[in-house]
Amino acid sequence: MAAELRRLGHSLVAHKLDEALCHRVTQVASELTGLVEARPPRDRAAEFASSSRVSAFLAGASAVQSVDDGEVMDLFRDSVVSGRANPMGVAMTVRRVGSTAVGTTVLGPGFEGAPRRAHGGVVAAILDELMGHVLPIVGEVAYTANLSIDYVAPTPLGVPLTFTARLRDRADRKLWIEASGTCGAEPFVRSEALFLCVDVAKFAHREEAE
Repeated sequence: MAAELRRLGHSLVAHKLDEALCHRVTQVASELTGLVEARPPRDRAAEFASSSRVSAFLAGASAVQSVDDGEVMDLFRDSVVSGRANPMGVAMTVRRVGSTAVGTTVLGPGFEGAPRRAHGGVVAAILDELMGHVLPIVGEVAYTANLSIDYVAPTPLGVPLTFTARLRDRADRKLWIEASGTCGAEPFVRSEALFLCVDVAKFAHREEAE
């Protein structure tokens, strides 16, 4: 469902529509939206807290052991970057490769910034998300405190892109994570971020309180 809605969104951006088709799309979308909005709302916080991986981690299990080498890391199914169930997302696939998180995607017309190149903000979101996938590999819960990006070339649309992220260094609560993006063998972006670790016991206590 989400994949088809993403396809529709990119198609609407990439093609010329006449007025009749615009009205038809609007009518169908409005009808379906009404049906969906009549359903019970989700509680994303409760879903997050009840996930088997998060529960095991908060109970003290090793996050490294919970992500096997080569495994697809679908941490948040509705993430705007790597969630396969988000109809407005990038739908990047992320795998663990040793100590590295590797993301692959093809950016469609809906993510275009300047003509024939991806919007820099979309690329930044991809890098931040991928760096977050390093956290379960190193066994930490943390948040982005600072993100630095060097755009070394335009990010192309409609072709396979590969992003990689790995832990560069750590000291106490501080984690320095680096990432890059390539199209084939050509790099187009490099990045580094500072993540600050969150105490797992406090995190678990907050989730229980909520």
